[in-house]
Amino acid sequence: MTTSMRRLWLLTALVCVSAAVTCLALGTGAVGLRALGGALDALTLYELSVAMAALAISKARVKIPARAFAGDSVRIAVDVSTRSPRLKRWGRRAEIALEWEGHRSPSDGFQSFVWCRGPNGCRVELEVPSLRRGRYALNAVRVRVSDAFGLFSVDRRLPAEGVMVVYPELVPVGRWVREIERWMRIHGIRELEAEVAPTGGVVPYRPGERLSLIHWPTSLRTRDLYVREMASAMVRPWRIAPWIQPGDPPHLAERALSVVLSLFAHGQRGGLPVECFIPRSDGERLAWQRCRTFDEVGAALAEVDVCAGTAPPSSGVPGGRSATIWVTARASEWAGWSRGGRALVVSAADCRVGDGRGGRAFEPVPSDARA
Repeated sequence: MTTSMRRLWLLTALVCVSAAVTCLALGTGAVGLRALGGALDALTLYELSVAMAALAISKARVKIPARAFAGDSVRIAVDVSTRSPRLKRWGRRAEIALEWEGHRSPSDGFQSFVWCRGPNGCRVELEVPSLRRGRYALNAVRVRVSDAFGLFSVDRRLPAEGVMVVYPELVPVGRWVREIERWMRIHGIRELEAEVAPTGGVVPYRPGERLSLIHWPTSLRTRDLYVREMASAMVRPWRIAPWIQPGDPPHLAERALSVVLSLFAHGQRGGLPVECFIPRSDGERLAWQRCRTFDEVGAALAEVDVCAGTAPPSSGVPGGRSATIWVTARASEWAGWSRGGRALVVSAADCRVGDGRGGRAFEPVPSDARA
């Protein structure tokens, strides 16, 4: 906790002048000096009460939302406690400011929304508009108490804790997903059929299965139809990864991260097996962070540095031969990179998706992807 006073010399000079004029007024008995001394004494007492009100502030507690989305507005409640309940009336003269780690603010401006008095202090709700993506850790709360004339003020820096993670903005991806599914069906059906193989066991026959799969020895012995058990034919999880290169326009890079989160949210809400891989560079070594929940994906994307970029598709994504969707910030000429029909590049710049023979543009329709 630190304290700093603005124009302390003015308060000191005011006290000295007030004392000198009061002594002269008492010595001479002049009516004018008495009136001037009384006015200076009142002003001095007022300024001293402002200083005492600021020094009586003991601590601050901040209630900050754990997560939010870029572009949204949130309210942050700040409870300021004071050791002197009689000085709570100066709460209206106080200005609240939040100090974040690394001097990174989640928004360009804060607005005081609601002031109210409590049993041990006062509470102010700050409205934070137009959040920016990122992870923000709170270091301290700065409280400035000033007088009504703007002559004197006291700044208190109170320690506070809190972390807010701002996820990328969610965008509509309904039609986008249907296009991706179409490409996956076209290029993945043959490989999927090739991967289906007998396991050596038998299971009861289900209507619609191929007759060639019937295991006749077991069926004749049990007098019921059995078929050879096949390896699971379920589609492997989609793997979504951002592909951002250094030098990409910041607004397109942010949109690419939004598309990654929106695709993941849409897949989870629809019951699709989906994973997200976020590349992280540790010096010269590349590591992949595997995310399987919405909060894991949002928190990982919040810490992506768009200036440094992410890993290119040539680095490969671990996890077998599952379908991979790369979301790039580049224009349509970058859409369509493919690797054996199991990887697609989606352009976040102009809504294109391709399979190696060029992309096809379309406009996404509205879809509520927010979890």
